[in-house]
Amino acid sequence: MVVSVSDIINFLEEHFPPGLAEEWDNVGLQIGAPCVTCRTIMTCLTVTDAAVNYAVEMGVDLIIAHHPLIFTPLKSITYKNLPGRIIGKLLTHHISLYVAHTNVDQALGGLNDWLARALGLNNIEILQERPSPIDGMAAGYGRIGELSSPQRLHNFAVYVQEALRIEAIRFLGDGERLIRKVAVSCGSGSHLWPVALQAGADVLVTGDVKYHTAMEVLDTPLALIDGGHFGTEAIFASELAKTLESGAGGRGWPIRVIAYDKEHDPWKGV
Repeated sequence: MVVSVSDIINFLEEHFPPGLAEEWDNVGLQIGAPCVTCRTIMTCLTVTDAAVNYAVEMGVDLIIAHHPLIFTPLKSITYKNLPGRIIGKLLTHHISLYVAHTNVDQALGGLNDWLARALGLNNIEILQERPSPIDGMAAGYGRIGELSSPQRLHNFAVYVQEALRIEAIRFLGDGERLIRKVAVSCGSGSHLWPVALQAGADVLVTGDVKYHTAMEVLDTPLALIDGGHFGTEAIFASELAKTLESGAGGRGWPIRVIAYDKEHDPWKGV
């Protein structure tokens, strides 16, 4: 059986329709052609030089990334700068690139659900449901659920750090406070704090929390845990790989799926 890039795209878009993506986003096939044969897929969070070098080494035909490589209009493509160097390398080695970004953030069974499950939440619901362009399909940002048993905020912050394998984490609120109901939003989701508060969450787990946002939340009953943008999205590669492997197995597709596990948070602690 011959599997094409188009077959993989059709599978992905059944689960994560591109119509769910924000208007400002750039999702879909960014490099390559849908008609080419696909034998090996690599999933990653961000398309970097190192990720593409690894893909070349492993004989990858298709990279599926979360963060768009091409996001704003390009005035030139040269090997001197990014993303030109990466685009050239992908084309040279006949590697296609597909991006699934805010559509995966919002879709049921996508990144926010993976994050909620990684933290052991039960009774998971959409935190901020949004009108879906697809009839009968619920979607939205963030998820909210319950812990199996209450934890003190400090202990829960440590649990989040260990569950997501985050190097450094910070939290806002009384460390002794009991946490029962947890809201999560992958990446930069601190703007959802009023929604989380109104939904009865005790804490919002997200990344990229700004100082002024923290000061606003400080005067409310809501606690915050900032695991960083990378920390709350790093599971993308492994979880999407599982989804692809399951789909391939059910269809009898002879493909290999590699989850790129060499990505790191660019921030370093002291």
